[in-house]
Amino acid sequence: MSEPWRRLPALSLKQIQYFVTLASLRHFTDTANKLAISQPALSSSIRQIEIVLGGKLIHRTAQALTLTELGLAVLPHAERLLNVAHSVFDDVQRIVAEGGDGAVKIGLVPSVSSLIFPSVPELIAERFPTLRIEFHDRTNDGLLKGLEAGELDFGIGAVDSSLPAGLDVFPLLEDEFVVVTRRDDALAESLHLPWRQLTQRHIAIFSKGNISRMVSSMAETHRLSIKAYYHVDFLETLYGLVRSKLAVAILPRLYTTTLCDPELVVLTLQQPQLSRSIALMRATQSSSSTLNDECFKLVLLYLRDVVTK
Repeated sequence: MSEPWRRLPALSLKQIQYFVTLASLRHFTDTANKLAISQPALSSSIRQIEIVLGGKLIHRTAQALTLTELGLAVLPHAERLLNVAHSVFDDVQRIVAEGGDGAVKIGLVPSVSSLIFPSVPELIAERFPTLRIEFHDRTNDGLLKGLEAGELDFGIGAVDSSLPAGLDVFPLLEDEFVVVTRRDDALAESLHLPWRQLTQRHIAIFSKGNISRMVSSMAETHRLSIKAYYHVDFLETLYGLVRSKLAVAILPRLYTTTLCDPELVVLTLQQPQLSRSIALMRATQSSSSTLNDECFKLVLLYLRDVVTK
């Protein structure tokens, strides 16, 4: 967190909002009408931003309005600043309305629920009784975007090549990939299964998130002819395909934590071993309150203690 006495640029959030809106609509009249301000006031605000930043943000002709190279570079940062500001204002209003300490918004991919429930909510409620907890299910891509945009205070997901640069990552565990098949399947004769034995099988895999990308990348790297035949959204659909003898399912082991079906068996995939890194993450330039920061540290210590046992 930067020092509170550090001098800020002579720009207001409204001016940033004017620039972001103009970049979206690409028209001065439409933007002024949308923001309920005059066109001279809009033009003055854009000039003020350009003076402070030291460069042109827009290029305006009689036919079109475009962003300069600097404008294109500045835009995502301006959008992130607005998202964080809106999130903070929402929290402040909620605190005032409820007379409490606000809310902590925790994002998670579905497979990590076994690490979270019921212990983490109980732990937070015991330590911070007036703090409201919100859990947001996301795909891994959605989780990373939510953290980057300031929509989530912190989250638990997988680290991969799509990880934005502006996130702090706190590793928790390696989640290996497994295959789920019927107990009467010939594959179930061994608890450890080479990937090459799946080349002639119908594969079921999740359609969302980064799991399919990881499997495809591994198969391409090792020249294995493994392609998903079924792409599904829900865990029970995945298991249903296996029970029906239509496919075998590939997924990370954490998903199988709550699997209690005598018909199905979980086999470790090897040659090569494939795993995803599960981590607790939050934005590097986090604007969260001191209370939310203490909550984050509490959850991090608890999860690291759980995974090492």
